[in-house]
Amino acid sequence: MKMACSVRVGNRSLPNQAQSKSKHIKSTLALCKHPKNEEYYIILFSGLSKNGTKYTIKGNLKNVLTKFCAEGKATIQFNEPPHDLFIQSDTIQLKCFLNLFKRAIENKIGPDELTCSSLDVQPINRNKLAPKKMAIKKGSKYPPKSFPRTLEVLYINDINLCSLDRGVLQLIKLKVLDLSHNLIEFLPYELNRLSIKELNVSHNQMGKGTLKQWNWVDGCLAMSLVTLNLSHNNLIFVPDQLVKLQNLNTLHLYDNNLTTLPSGIGNLWKLRVFSASNNRLVTLPGSIKNWRLQSLDVVNNNFEPVVQNLPSSRISKPLPIQTLKECSARAVLQHKIPYPLGSIPKTLTLLLDHAKYCVCGKPCFTTYIKHPHMLLLNNIAETINSLSGVMSYVPIDCYFCSLKCFNHNCIS
Repeated sequence: MKMACSVRVGNRSLPNQAQSKSKHIKSTLALCKHPKNEEYYIILFSGLSKNGTKYTIKGNLKNVLTKFCAEGKATIQFNEPPHDLFIQSDTIQLKCFLNLFKRAIENKIGPDELTCSSLDVQPINRNKLAPKKMAIKKGSKYPPKSFPRTLEVLYINDINLCSLDRGVLQLIKLKVLDLSHNLIEFLPYELNRLSIKELNVSHNQMGKGTLKQWNWVDGCLAMSLVTLNLSHNNLIFVPDQLVKLQNLNTLHLYDNNLTTLPSGIGNLWKLRVFSASNNRLVTLPGSIKNWRLQSLDVVNNNFEPVVQNLPSSRISKPLPIQTLKECSARAVLQHKIPYPLGSIPKTLTLLLDHAKYCVCGKPCFTTYIKHPHMLLLNNIAETINSLSGVMSYVPIDCYFCSLKCFNHNCIS
């Protein structure tokens, strides 16, 4: 049996400092047996050992570490030579290899199961391996049946694609998906099952989709997504569900028709790059006061130019007592309790999805104070794209979950 993998060879006879300099190299591990004495061997082929390094198995194993096998990692330690093979591979392939390896150690392999001879074994031809990256620029290049399950990066551009192929939704290893320059109006709900890190849907027609068709912003995707590009889509809104993307680092919303942004968008704590230029924004959510961005671009919107903050007065009248529904809903969002589709009544799902967010980051629903404010953009970003300094200040709509928050943030 042969397995394509990455292997780092650690030599225990060397000092620790020398061992730490070794790196993982694309390799082939072959489990085979000698045709005469029936002994089993592991042979390692790599760029450093093209002819292969042979390791005897019988009486030569120091340890086999499989604690992280589910992550595609394992370590095989030999006595002679004193090498540790740190293996990284596809999870399924690794489990199959280790299963056969265990049976070889126990001498429980049938005569016809392992036909690979240690005398003529060859490394796997890398050109014949299933691809990890695919780029489709023409409709004629689109796979007629299905996509390789090994894909981690997929580009489908400029082919007038109207909907996402169900085959894409089965690519569990996918990390980068680029669907830019197509005719896509919405993405399927099942997309939230994938752990994609980069999603580019720019230059499509997502603006024609309904609010219900944004339910893909959930699940595994909400936890994994780091970069999202929704530019050039004629969007008139983006859903409040965007606040679920807690690991989002980069968000592009430029060149759309947006008039507002989700109230809780400032709760994207890890966001570092945000662009919403060339829209029709009149105000920004007050929650963005929490941002600490590296780059911010909101030029060419409908903000009224103001050069200083507007004064605000204190409110001494207490807010109404929160209802049990309000208290419960606030607790669900504050403690990040998941509420999968169908787990609670739809009316409650809608209530939670469309919460207002205080500048302190806490959610509120019916009990709050709303107050306009002016924000100096330099307070939330290191680099700002502006037109001759005209947009130093922007108006923000602030929600305050309590009188305490209001008086703390709006000092007359």
